[in-house]
Amino acid sequence: MKVKRLVVISALFSNSLYSQISEQWVLETLRKYSPSSYSIINQYKINGTSISFEGSTISSNMEHLEFCKMKDIKSFLSSISTTVHETTHAFDSQIPYILAKQGLFKFNNFSNEGFIFDENTKIGYNYPEIKFFQSRELASVIPENLRTFRFKTYVVPESNFQSTQSSGIIGLLDEFNAYYHGSKVIFDLLPVYKEAYGNNFLWSWSSDFASNADAFYEFDFWIKEYLLYAKSNNPALYETLKSDQTFKSIYKNIRLRFSSLITQYEKKYDEFNTTAQKSNNIIYSSQKHPNLIYPILVDQIKSSKYAEIERYFLN
Repeated sequence: MKVKRLVVISALFSNSLYSQISEQWVLETLRKYSPSSYSIINQYKINGTSISFEGSTISSNMEHLEFCKMKDIKSFLSSISTTVHETTHAFDSQIPYILAKQGLFKFNNFSNEGFIFDENTKIGYNYPEIKFFQSRELASVIPENLRTFRFKTYVVPESNFQSTQSSGIIGLLDEFNAYYHGSKVIFDLLPVYKEAYGNNFLWSWSSDFASNADAFYEFDFWIKEYLLYAKSNNPALYETLKSDQTFKSIYKNIRLRFSSLITQYEKKYDEFNTTAQKSNNIIYSSQKHPNLIYPILVDQIKSSKYAEIERYFLN
């Protein structure tokens, strides 16, 4: 009897690879494998698209699973990173309101942002009063050979209303955090990739992960360049940020968690490749890191040029 039940359950899961999945299945899968991703999406669902405090309201037009494709499990896996990334943006903006309602944050109506690091850790941040410059100013100091995949999107976008322009380095940090969570959900869902793709899981898992996680090198580079540019061209802002413990804590937290996640990924990737080489099965894999970003910036962000940034902002 137990054997029959196991076979039925397996068949049901197998059929779901090719059939419509439900919101309940999505949330339960995230809860099981990626608690931090579940927390972001579920809390945003509970809060709704609008949240208020002391007469101030922030709203988003995005629903909690708006970007999630639920045609089948493979479409879910192909869209979940974008879903978590975009929901992180929306939920981060709600965090100051949430914490203020709990009496844990001194609310500023005009210049605040939130950052979630994991299901148990979130922080509200009031910007310094000093004005941030647009990230597009970095175009004057970043040479063509270091202008990687997302440069046009985040450093020199067409719109001045994008957060990396309107909020400068805070917008860069917000994107840094969103790419971290979008990468982490892919890493966490490895068991689902194995179920969906069988022996060929490594191709999809590694390419989905690296295409998101290699943003680590871009945003770390741009944040360091922003700080150096501020030191030379806006020393008052540089000194303000250098003495801002909350700002430094946010940068360190995102960078440390993201870097650790990539290290874990690289270890697993190498283990899977070693196993594949010893196996008689054909297991396809993509590059550990594509050529668009990693080989261009991996050594750049370690440059002695940023020694002062490392000393004052990351130690």
